[in-house]
Amino acid sequence: MIIERATSDDVPAVLALANWAAVNTPANFATEPESLSDWAASFAQSHEKYPWLVARDAERILGFAKASMHRARGAYQWTAEVSVYIHPDVHRRGIGRALYDALIPCLRAQGYVTLLAGITPPNPASERLHEAVGFTRCGTYHRAGWKFERWHDVGYWDMHLQPIHHPPEPIRPVGEVWPKLQRFRTERTGLSVRRADLTSDEAAALICALNHELASMYSEPGANHFHLDPAQVTGDRGAYVIAYLEDEPAGCGAVRAYDDGTAELKRMFVVPRWRGLGISTRILRTLEEHAASLGVKRVLLETGTRQTEAIALYERAGYSRIPLFGEYVHSPLTSICMGKSL
Repeated sequence: MIIERATSDDVPAVLALANWAAVNTPANFATEPESLSDWAASFAQSHEKYPWLVARDAERILGFAKASMHRARGAYQWTAEVSVYIHPDVHRRGIGRALYDALIPCLRAQGYVTLLAGITPPNPASERLHEAVGFTRCGTYHRAGWKFERWHDVGYWDMHLQPIHHPPEPIRPVGEVWPKLQRFRTERTGLSVRRADLTSDEAAALICALNHELASMYSEPGANHFHLDPAQVTGDRGAYVIAYLEDEPAGCGAVRAYDDGTAELKRMFVVPRWRGLGISTRILRTLEEHAASLGVKRVLLETGTRQTEAIALYERAGYSRIPLFGEYVHSPLTSICMGKSL
């Protein structure tokens, strides 16, 4: 099975899946089969702004997932509705999960902030799928549709792709981000983590974004520890690295000698649109390699109490909590310190 962007030639097969659901289930609120001309026009008008993806094997399309406009007014432009349909012969084979695992990173990379999904209950399989990929139930429209001689509710589920304090950016076309993501997902190519100059323009932009994010999360006096001297990450004292997804800076991190036998990680950051791809893991691994080259036996770090994803990353990598050290003893309510032996 492969996941790829739909083409205009796929629209009849995609429509057949949607029409099967319309005729046979309340999951699709259409009350009669929809026309190919309408779907072809919708595809032509929207597929560069909203992804249309198909899962196929050598013989047929097994399912599709797509995003669409939520509402037309301007403030909604960073919100998209998503849907997934699977051929009735191949349910419970992980196809829906595979489609969402490709669709959601594409929407995040484009710059969408909020995703919405509507589910007509009872539909436990769809609810489990959406929970598994990160959606949370946020409400219900009661008696929203009349079909099959009864009223149906619609449960709504949402997912937030960007940090709450992160101002929205212009939406990128699907064609700008999909090839890069596809090469990374299927070929594991395109990502490099390279030593960089902390005083460079690229470093300055990444550090500025990181500082803005941390300042927005932690407004308490003394909660943030932004300082990193360029001299601490040059030569044999440490290293600053930038992760590039092909030609685009996607994240950064630094390691500096702390004391005899110990190094400290600093300035770990991944650009929000490229999160969820494992880039932070690659940065962390590269920094640990630099730390080992310094001859140290242990790596320490500080992260914030509200950065649950960062804490989970470090725990998966083998870090455990330790007492606060250095300047972090002055921010006990917002700092967590962790360590790992190399």
